[in-house]
Amino acid sequence: MTEWNEHGAVVECVAPGSLAERAGVRPGDRITAINGEAFADLIDYRFLISDTVARLDLVRDGQPRSVQIHKEVDQGLGITFAQGVFDGIRRCRNSCVFCFLHQMPRGMRKSLYIPDDDYRLSVTQGNYVTLTNVTEEDLRRILRLHLSPLFISVHATDPGARARLLRCAGNAEVLPLMRRLADAGIEMHCQIVLCPSFNDGEVLDQTLADLAALHPEVLSIAVVPVGLTRYRERLTALEPVTPEGARETLARLERWRERFLAEHGTRLVFAADEFYLLAGEPLPPRDAYEEFPQTEDGIGLSRLFLDELEQLRGRPAKPVPQPERVFLVTGMLAHPMVDALAGELSRITGHRVEALAVANRFFGERITVTGLLTGGDILAAIRAAGPANRVYVPDVLLNAGRFLDDMTLSQMAEALGVPVEAVAPSPLALARALAA
Repeated sequence: MTEWNEHGAVVECVAPGSLAERAGVRPGDRITAINGEAFADLIDYRFLISDTVARLDLVRDGQPRSVQIHKEVDQGLGITFAQGVFDGIRRCRNSCVFCFLHQMPRGMRKSLYIPDDDYRLSVTQGNYVTLTNVTEEDLRRILRLHLSPLFISVHATDPGARARLLRCAGNAEVLPLMRRLADAGIEMHCQIVLCPSFNDGEVLDQTLADLAALHPEVLSIAVVPVGLTRYRERLTALEPVTPEGARETLARLERWRERFLAEHGTRLVFAADEFYLLAGEPLPPRDAYEEFPQTEDGIGLSRLFLDELEQLRGRPAKPVPQPERVFLVTGMLAHPMVDALAGELSRITGHRVEALAVANRFFGERITVTGLLTGGDILAAIRAAGPANRVYVPDVLLNAGRFLDDMTLSQMAEALGVPVEAVAPSPLALARALAA
């Protein structure tokens, strides 16, 4: 950590009124050392600023300068960086049969093409990692600093099955590493991307049993269906999860959930909402998701949506004097839920609110989740549906104001000639937006 880091960490923003702002730190400054120590990632940064004095060596407009900040122990400085590592993201060396990056065409948002597999981003941002490129030195650092929780892409605990899935050059075994982490009290959230004939059935049973043996350090297990785009030429042949396959998987997982609840006091494994919607089965009640540990993997979001929708049903109608036609953009899979919300919002507001189901022409119509819609497909769907006065798109479709295909929200609004607003995919948030 004491080696000089010539690149440093570029400040993305400084919180108003923060210690850093009062000391004169500005966005764009490049911090090269703290208290004389170079740092490689956000983990180092947090450790170095934990004391009562933080001297920042930085570069602004090519000129070196230094600021000294006096603070309370563990008090933050109010600085945000663009990412959690400053010496380059460690890239994935695997060639997973289900990897979404290999199924994307050119011309999309640049950040989507970075195949990260960096344990430091797992700690700081919740990114999933396979652990196949973790060195002994990395492992010692994780244990020494107690970096927890980690988010681990397991997929299968059987070494042969995992090697077939990851197609990695090195050792595909994950359990020995996870046991060392668990023995040190490192907590883990796990992910299984279910690929029919690769890691379902008995392989899935073995994986769940092995991971449950590491509870309580294994906090949760997410099972999500493989996503297959139309860009799979020369890639390993994979089959999608069918409605029948989704029902079989849910039944299998439910047996494990009942067993885990009896043995461990937690259901431990959670199926992605997509399984229930694909199978045509009702979503579990709210308490079945416990603390909602895996919402970033699309688990429990539909239950939260339906619970909020139920809250709206009791609201009295307050029709607006000038009703408008309003579109709520959604993917095909979630359309029934969003359509029910549109009806309720129409009743409450008097607006003509419509759920606009957008087919995914870009990735292929087998991709039905809302989160993978592109600006171009949304724009085409709105134009085909006819004029609207307002359009609401889920904010999860955007990163730094850009859709997956690099279209901006302002470009879409300009092309349509109507306001287009990004709103959280929440019934209450959409109700507030309509009332504004």
